Amino acid sequence: MILIVRLIKLLVILQLFLSCSETTIVESTEPQTPEDLIAHSKEFRKELITVTDGVHVAVGYALANSILIEGEKTNIVIDTTGTEETAREVKALFDAINPNPVESIIYTHNHADHTYGATVFAEGSSPDIYAHSTTEIYLSRVIGILRPIISSRSNRMFGNALPKEQVENNGIGPFLEIGRDGRKPGLLYPTKTFTDQIEFEAAGHKIQLFHAPGETNDQLFVWLPEKKALFPGDNFYKTFPNLYTIRGTPYRDLVGWVNSIDMMRYLEPEYLVPSHTRPIVGKEKIKTLLTTYRDAIQFVHDQTVRLMNLGLDPNEIAEQLVLPKHLGDSPYLKEFYGTPAWSARNVFSGYLGWFDGNPSTLKPLPLKDEAEKMIQLSGDWDSLFKVAEDAFLTDDFQWSLQLTDYLLRSRPDDQKTKLLRQSALEGLGGQESNPNSRYYYLSSAAQLDENYQENDILLPSLEVIQKYPIESMMETLKVNVIPEKSLNKNIQLLFTFTDSPKSFSLFLRRGVLEVQPYMITGSSVQIKSSENDLKAILSGVKSLPISLVNGSLKVEGSRADLLSFFSSLRN
Repeated sequence: MILIVRLIKLLVILQLFLSCSETTIVESTEPQTPEDLIAHSKEFRKELITVTDGVHVAVGYALANSILIEGEKTNIVIDTTGTEETAREVKALFDAINPNPVESIIYTHNHADHTYGATVFAEGSSPDIYAHSTTEIYLSRVIGILRPIISSRSNRMFGNALPKEQVENNGIGPFLEIGRDGRKPGLLYPTKTFTDQIEFEAAGHKIQLFHAPGETNDQLFVWLPEKKALFPGDNFYKTFPNLYTIRGTPYRDLVGWVNSIDMMRYLEPEYLVPSHTRPIVGKEKIKTLLTTYRDAIQFVHDQTVRLMNLGLDPNEIAEQLVLPKHLGDSPYLKEFYGTPAWSARNVFSGYLGWFDGNPSTLKPLPLKDEAEKMIQLSGDWDSLFKVAEDAFLTDDFQWSLQLTDYLLRSRPDDQKTKLLRQSALEGLGGQESNPNSRYYYLSSAAQLDENYQENDILLPSLEVIQKYPIESMMETLKVNVIPEKSLNKNIQLLFTFTDSPKSFSLFLRRGVLEVQPYMITGSSVQIKSSENDLKAILSGVKSLPISLVNGSLKVEGSRADLLSFFSSLRN
């Protein structure tokens, strides 16, 4: 009994101690302004920087840096910029320092701004191209099944839909060169891949590559032990990281990202050369910056999960979560690319998926029905328009924009609502210091102009298509089937090739396309061509009717079935 009384007293004392323990208000950093974005442009002044003996980085020539590692007889290039034109400009700088042929190219990850200048650096040599084992998959996915939507959203996010003078910088680089001024892609696929880590000798140097998931799942970092030089790819740069990107991306695992930075930290590098923004020199400085960076990422992850477990939904968490001042004040964590709010929503979705837990969102009203009910609640359409217009006139741009969603769902072609929406988007964009959201708003406004011309920044050239795997092209066909044009069809086709032993059997079956990489008997039409000719036809670079006439596509069996098949894939 005495023991129980003592235990109760101890629990009371502990409760009093906990209730009286100090709490600290989480103070956040000062909000950014558009003037801060202008000042950030200094980060991207054009310069070829010598980091240490034999290591040089070209900053400000493209969205991504390109890095030269000199050898005695050959050189190494890490990341290749995003087009042949920018690569040629950078290669001329590298050649002026050391004109050795390039023995090895290293892709830190699959993004086009790091890979689409490769053909230029490979000129005059046949370099090994190192990348993670999954890089080819991600390269093909963006060019193939996701190209239309990624191209459209990237266009807005990077401001490629805007005049050049309206693009201050892109947060991690001066501008995205892909899709600008008719510049051409020069992609080469990896020739040397690895899973966890690989060590090799190139240009007289020992090179170590480590798989380091972060901004992408295929991300790697490069370590030169003899120079204590670290090349982190896109897992570190001078801005808050894109733990989620509004152009759209697979889930970016924050825990994995933190672990990747920890791997880099404990190597104790003396030189840090990111693939975006400027290099850093000094062991202690690098250690401090990497620690601050990883702490910010872990803070966002851990606090999002804590608030999830308290029952908050993604929007509530995004509203509440801010970096504490000691992190947010770091010049390497200013919100010139990602934001904690976007990141929090990404963490929620990564763990729990699309459902926010609110039963009212489980089976919501159709959007048009919701719009009509909101209009009725306001009185009528004109009344709601007046509310939206008044909101704009009082600089409440976000509310005005949201109300135009309802107005346009009811009257999609109403010109005065489109003009109001355009004005609200321009107002929001003008207030933004984050270039991703700034250009997304301004580009969305520009796209409402009746004279706007869409620009497919990822439209592959014939040269890129010829390198694109035929297997990936077949996968792309699946996601282009139009149900309304194929629900009553049952067609089997066989594709074979004049220049390879591959074959593909395709079954278009009532709105679903099955693709098998081998020959199955029973096809009503057999098609034979070279792989490159078929890829050009399937991608729209070459015309199907012309290819049938000139004989580059040979057909046996039912041409009606062939034409019916293709008519099911295109609007």
